[in-house]
Amino acid sequence: MSEHDEDLELQAVQRQLDDAFQTTRPRRGFEDDLWLRMQASRPATNRLRDAIAGLLQGIREVPAVPAAAIATLLVVVIGVGLLAYSGVGRTRGGGGAALSQTAGGESRGSDLAAGDFGRLPSPVFDDGKQVTVPAMTGSPPQFAWSGGLSVGASTAPVYRYREPSTNVADQFASSLGAVLRERPQGVLGSYSTSTYILNIRPTIQRPVAGPTYFIISSPSMPPVDAAGAGPADVATIFLAQHSLVPDWAYAVKVDAGGDPVKVLYARQFDVPGYGAASLVDPNGDRYGVEVDLKGNRPILVTGMLPVSLDAAGYRIVSPDDAIRPLLSARPTNAASPPPTVQLTQAELVYVLVPAGDHSFYEPAYLFSGKAQINGATVTQRVLVAAVDPSQRTG
Repeated sequence: MSEHDEDLELQAVQRQLDDAFQTTRPRRGFEDDLWLRMQASRPATNRLRDAIAGLLQGIREVPAVPAAAIATLLVVVIGVGLLAYSGVGRTRGGGGAALSQTAGGESRGSDLAAGDFGRLPSPVFDDGKQVTVPAMTGSPPQFAWSGGLSVGASTAPVYRYREPSTNVADQFASSLGAVLRERPQGVLGSYSTSTYILNIRPTIQRPVAGPTYFIISSPSMPPVDAAGAGPADVATIFLAQHSLVPDWAYAVKVDAGGDPVKVLYARQFDVPGYGAASLVDPNGDRYGVEVDLKGNRPILVTGMLPVSLDAAGYRIVSPDDAIRPLLSARPTNAASPPPTVQLTQAELVYVLVPAGDHSFYEPAYLFSGKAQINGATVTQRVLVAAVDPSQRTG
């Protein structure tokens, strides 16, 4: 084979390689997307530093810019950068990077608009989307809303926790000096000390309840030595002695109308622009830690197992918008005119939404009012999700 023939063959091979690489080139815009992904994965401080360095370089290339102007501009740029990376001023619930994708390869734009956790599971109350307490008999009620609630915020934090493992339960029990006895079905662990039994339960779906510990006193449980102290003080002393005083905000309520006396430390979440929002169960009742007392002797303590919480901001709707679908619903197939529940009060609260490995504390509105049932005035309560429907899965 001559050198000319070899050159022709090499040229033919080169053309084939060129054609192959041409057909396997990245899609249009791939390089830009790749650069954005690389930048998004870098620490925020590095990105901010590079942005300022680039800006300064550009300023240096314009000799007419005075030094005072450079200093002023630096203050503005640093302030904007800190706001951007701290999340203040973010719209649409503080969404994350715009290039995140689902497993199917489709853009998660709607999820990202919903906040850092993506679209949230919707609260599911007894009848699907809201709960009325106590239950009505006969025809379904017709609701009317004549109250008013001003919520000075368009977003509210949502909290997420990872379902605790048996190791987490064991560590909590060990911190109290309790030793493992057994692991019954449906319980993370059953433990004991010389004066009480400790049971720890995971999140449950029905009735909805988060990870909970139960301290059941034995006959050897001594009374709290606090002569003349009221129930709230006795309960607080007991919790402090066992390092169980909540590290979250709470409001104390004493129910001394029965035996045992119940002291409730109702959990609260702070909502910027609104204030303290209580955690409630599907019945609309507040909860957190409860100490049941016989005299000065605790006989039962029920509390929220400490878990680590992540937070993300989500858009919320107004109380009027939240209740509107319920007001427009008309009972059907009613044999008699339905009773009317006149809702006159509302407050922003939090509810637990179980969701498998991770569960959420989400904002909701608790409405309350009166209804005439069989000639008697009955108090009714209704829970409605507060997170914008576009940021929820249902």
